[in-house]
Amino acid sequence: MSSVSDPVASLRKFVYLLVRRSNPKIDPNHAIKILDAILEASAKRGISDEEMAEKFGFSQSEIRKTLHILYDNGLIKFRRGRHPQHGATRYYWYMDLSVVNRVLLARKKAVLEKLKRRLEYERNNEFYYCRNPRTGGINKYTLDEAFAYNFECPETEEPMEPFDNSEHIRILEEYIRALEEEIAGDEAALQAD
Repeated sequence: MSSVSDPVASLRKFVYLLVRRSNPKIDPNHAIKILDAILEASAKRGISDEEMAEKFGFSQSEIRKTLHILYDNGLIKFRRGRHPQHGATRYYWYMDLSVVNRVLLARKKAVLEKLKRRLEYERNNEFYYCRNPRTGGINKYTLDEAFAYNFECPETEEPMEPFDNSEHIRILEEYIRALEEEIAGDEAALQAD
């Protein structure tokens, strides 16, 4: 896992996933280019969506949708200015990396809480499974769900089998431990700034 010592790498990865999840019509690789253009721009001046459209050849609509996703998640800021030739209102986008480090840290903490809830769920439940004939995978049920189906697969009516989730628990514990260490390092680095 990455740390706050390389916030740009963490930020790129986060933006890629964020954009992919937020709007599947936006190419996440385009979002990374937009992010890089904002990072390259000075915080004093910023960069406009029109300048990015000229630079990359992306539609202004895609650029604006990407900018709104980044803005809504606290990653970028804007200032209003005037178009140098027309005088129309223009938005200049910029980034404050100290704010981004805090946003990324908050996101990591949110993921950590979700992982801890999932670990608790896995530890506190007994599971049963049956084969899914359509996908070739398995359908996993809690004890209560299996009981409601009389321990028979609702699709095939075959008996359900006990599911050993110890490997899931072990993997979740590893992720949680690594993320806790990363968060501790990030917090120490932010306090040192």
